[in-house]
Amino acid sequence: MDISKQTVKLDCPECKKSITVTLQQVADETTIKCSCGQSIKLTDSNGSAKKSIRDINKSFKSLENTLKKFGK
Repeated sequence: MDISKQTVKLDCPECKKSITVTLQQVADETTIKCSCGQSIKLTDSNGSAKKSIRDINKSFKSLENTLKKFGK
């Protein structure tokens, strides 16, 4: 499982329409465009999204390895 593919919703600051973005888009600080035409620059304050993605993916991998050991 890769947590970076999970989505979050945010509201367009211009038209208030809900927009779905991935955690990876936030971590990469991409610019997205709302259907109203408004460009929205995503920001990852202090790299917290990037760090969280890395830490959670590492924990999932560790759990997966532990569960495999129980199956042997």
